[in-house]
Amino acid sequence: MNDPFALNLTINLLLLGVGAAMFFGNLFAYINKNKEGKEIYLSRTIFLGTIGFFIALWSVASILNG
Repeated sequence: MNDPFALNLTINLLLLGVGAAMFFGNLFAYINKNKEGKEIYLSRTIFLGTIGFFIALWSVASILNG
């Protein structure tokens, strides 16, 4: 490994954290929507959760591939 700072791995791990946070944050918002009685934007919650899932999936695939 010629990269002393492992920047490729660092970027992939940061993307994994962001994607997982987006996915689980929106998942928990969807689960808790009825408990608190608050109205959420359902389409935005599902859209951002899906985007977060794909970011996390892509970063895991990049980590395992690289």
